[in-house]
Amino acid sequence: MKTRILPVVFFIAFLLIYPLPGDAEEIIPVLKEEENRVASALDKYLEEQVQSLNIDSLDRYLRELEREVGYYMPSLSWSQVWENLRRGELPVHPTELIEGLGRYFLRELWAGVKLLSQLVILAVAAAVLQNLQASLGGSAGRLAHGIVFLALAGMALASFTLALQSAGQAIDRMVSFFQSLLPMLVTLLAASGGLTSSSLLHPVLLYSLTIANTLTRNTIFPLIYCGAVLGVVGQISDRFQIGRLAGLLRQLSLALLSLMLTVFTGVLSVYGIAGSVVDGVGLKTAEFATSTFVPVVGKILSDAVTTVAGTTLLLKSAVGLSGVIVISFLAAFPMIKIVSLALIFRVAAALVQPFGEDRLSDALEGMGGALLLIFACLIAVALMFYLAIGVVVLLGNVVVALRG
Repeated sequence: MKTRILPVVFFIAFLLIYPLPGDAEEIIPVLKEEENRVASALDKYLEEQVQSLNIDSLDRYLRELEREVGYYMPSLSWSQVWENLRRGELPVHPTELIEGLGRYFLRELWAGVKLLSQLVILAVAAAVLQNLQASLGGSAGRLAHGIVFLALAGMALASFTLALQSAGQAIDRMVSFFQSLLPMLVTLLAASGGLTSSSLLHPVLLYSLTIANTLTRNTIFPLIYCGAVLGVVGQISDRFQIGRLAGLLRQLSLALLSLMLTVFTGVLSVYGIAGSVVDGVGLKTAEFATSTFVPVVGKILSDAVTTVAGTTLLLKSAVGLSGVIVISFLAAFPMIKIVSLALIFRVAAALVQPFGEDRLSDALEGMGGALLLIFACLIAVALMFYLAIGVVVLLGNVVVALRG
């Protein structure tokens, strides 16, 4: 009897493990049809989210950038960024980006050649007047040399002021853009499950970045400007030495910049960690309660919520990446302008020194250093915006990860 039952048991087990080819051919199309239906439903959900987010403000900044510096940057639009990310491709080709920024840098250098030639010609005139000082008489020679020095310093300060205004306008535009981007990011963070994080980070990011902008525009930039002006004034006469005061102002501006960046990073870390932990624990508890206490469909309901939250992460990443691209372009072109002008000042200082104008060379060298300080401020402010966008985007991923 036992010998007859064993082959039957093995046959039934074989059928369970290896279903007949006819059954597989019937099941696979059904699974594919179900997969396509779910993918179509998720695509429709994503399109509805895009329509409800009011992406027009983000697209408007991209079009403005293309209108202003479109010759130096690749063509960009929200629809292009979104489609590239859905296909798993980069929205901006790195080679085109580097070539465009390189062309803009060369254009700024060519524009600065005129300033460089004027500085060198005036420096030569000052050197000639200094050599003819004995024949013109002591006071007349010093007066002529002083007039040429002031004219040359005035030209340099005018260019320095334009660079400072360009940096200030770039920071204002970054703040304005971030104020329009933040509601979209916070809404998507809340949709992906980060309710506590979104409620904590929205006011913190808004106020901290506004305060940083005000501190940079109204305190750090004036300190750098005063330091540069005092550095030039200190080179006019040997009897009036204020070089250490100019150095003190530059060091004070650097200390304020470092303090601002440190405080912002610390506040962002504390609020981000606290919000993500609370959201992760709360959603894990809600998922467990739904799976346990809702009969029959509880597990299906919790899995559906997780899937929808995952699709929201894709949209949030696309919006965050578009924000990073806009912030990068808003900061990159003023940075290139400032760096090219600093390079012009350094080259002018090197060319002027052989004519015996050490004080003028030191003044130009100091102004080039002050421009690099403004460049550092712009990098620090852009870094704060990168951190803000990155934390909001990554917090949604952390919340979903804590669910698992």
